[in-house]
Amino acid sequence: NIHPRKEYEIRKDENKRYAEKLGIPFVDADYDADEWYKRAEGMEYDPERGRRCSMCFDMRFERTADYAAQHGFTHFTTTNATSRWKD
Repeated sequence: NIHPRKEYEIRKDENKRYAEKLGIPFVDADYDADEWYKRAEGMEYDPERGRRCSMCFDMRFERTADYAAQHGFTHFTTTNATSRWKD
């Protein structure tokens, strides 16, 4: 989850701009900080690449899978696993 929200909005705007440039539809799924904080409870001091990262990935995949299923997609992919900062 990208925090603070201002940083999220900056990154989202860049993604929207890039998608528009490529002619790809952009889906703005959510920014659910309350759910993220609820799931992250007890992991506040976990290190980067720890349980909190896995929880966040799980949350994003769940939301993406739900959207895909509701809109008739049979597949989806991610770039979440391409960061040099993540295992």
